[in-house]
Amino acid sequence: MPASTGFIHAAVAELEADLDLLARPFGSGRACELRLLAYAGYRTATRVHVKGRVVRAGKTLKPGDTLFGRFRAMMNIYNSREVPGVPVCLEAYGGTYETVSDEEGYFHFNVTVPDTLPAHTAWEQVRLSAPGASTATAPVLAPGKDNNWGIISDIDDTVVETGATNFIKNWRRVLIEAPADRLAVPGASALYRMIAGDHRAPARPFFYVSSSPWNLHGFLTEFMELNAIPHGPMFLKDYGIDRTKLIDSGHETHKLLAIETILAAYPGLRFVLIGDNGQKDVSIYARVVQDFGARVAAVFIRDVDGSCRSGPEGALLRQIEAAGVPTFCGASFEDALAVVETLQLDRPAEAAAAVVEPAKS
Repeated sequence: MPASTGFIHAAVAELEADLDLLARPFGSGRACELRLLAYAGYRTATRVHVKGRVVRAGKTLKPGDTLFGRFRAMMNIYNSREVPGVPVCLEAYGGTYETVSDEEGYFHFNVTVPDTLPAHTAWEQVRLSAPGASTATAPVLAPGKDNNWGIISDIDDTVVETGATNFIKNWRRVLIEAPADRLAVPGASALYRMIAGDHRAPARPFFYVSSSPWNLHGFLTEFMELNAIPHGPMFLKDYGIDRTKLIDSGHETHKLLAIETILAAYPGLRFVLIGDNGQKDVSIYARVVQDFGARVAAVFIRDVDGSCRSGPEGALLRQIEAAGVPTFCGASFEDALAVVETLQLDRPAEAAAAVVEPAKS
């Protein structure tokens, strides 16, 4: 097993074993040990970004086979017991850095690193430690210098079927089903595998932007591993109480800010945007095309309700196409493979870089 593949596989097992840990059984008042949850990070040639959370890990809670048992396990994922004010140490790239967990237990490192990017996209690792908690290893994505392509993808109803557009009809899927029970969007695995090459060690960097809460990070990571979806840093939403966090922003604002952050971090990359028409992705991506021009290589939309080419969103897709950006819209991503071939992702990096435009001011 290649070193990068083995590391990611270990990280998947290590990152938030949500259905077994993270919370106490209802009614338990027993003190629990601290646990560091390390979310997948990313870096540029000069900076590394690593986010995580300090929680109290309670007694193992198995979901079981009963309806109530599964529901209780899912509720415990959301009911994490965060711990503020904990000093956290990051050891990486020849340096040691410190920060403190905030009111909701989150910590975020954004530090300068004296290291260039690797020749090929790779997963690296950093070490996290905190008093009273076992050390944790966080995977960090380092895009390679050998290509000029990146992928930014939504998650809900783009990668995993959630039924987010009809909660009443799909409440079981949202509140009871474990990662192994969830269904991947038709064609998603084939599409992402075609772009990535290897889902554990993708040849191109993948980033995921979603309004799902950070509590679901481990759940989503496990789902991606089970369905051969490429791993990548996730930009999820903080549903905490701190006014400085994205909780106060809406779905569109959160996603747009995350996408702008990614594009700003990698000014030399062109990005394929993948989403669905159930939660404003079309309007968000149209705005990104408007602001960043040819840095958007293509837009892929999963049509969740059959209305992709009609109404206001149909007009936005035509607007994106008029800007010279190829689009795909369909109920399944299986038919999108032909569009990927037209992008010529394997063309020399110099050819791709030649069409990159700076962001509009």
